[in-house]
Amino acid sequence: MSTYASFDDLMAVSAVDQSQEWALPSGKLVRIRPLTRAEHLWIGKGSEDGEEIEARMISKALVEPPLTFEQAKKWQKSAASADVSAITDKIRDLSGFGQGADKSGLREVRSEP
Repeated sequence: MSTYASFDDLMAVSAVDQSQEWALPSGKLVRIRPLTRAEHLWIGKGSEDGEEIEARMISKALVEPPLTFEQAKKWQKSAASADVSAITDKIRDLSGFGQGADKSGLREVRSEP
């Protein structure tokens, strides 16, 4: 018989605890984390502008160096496309909504009939 997680169990692992170092294509090292579900919903709220959505994502998930929304927008305009695209792809993957995400991190538990 399976034991269900408690609320405390669910709260024990935050997105910040899941951060990881990652090297951009330019070789610069950063620390990123997955988005929380609330952040995931917020980044697209009220906007269909891809640049704004991307800047919101970067400003929430980039731990080191931390960037404000305005700084993320400036970085988008000046950085190599490969760096910005790579970091947003990695954030999507860590957050579980990258291209082709299949929810493979979720285990299916079946009850005996």
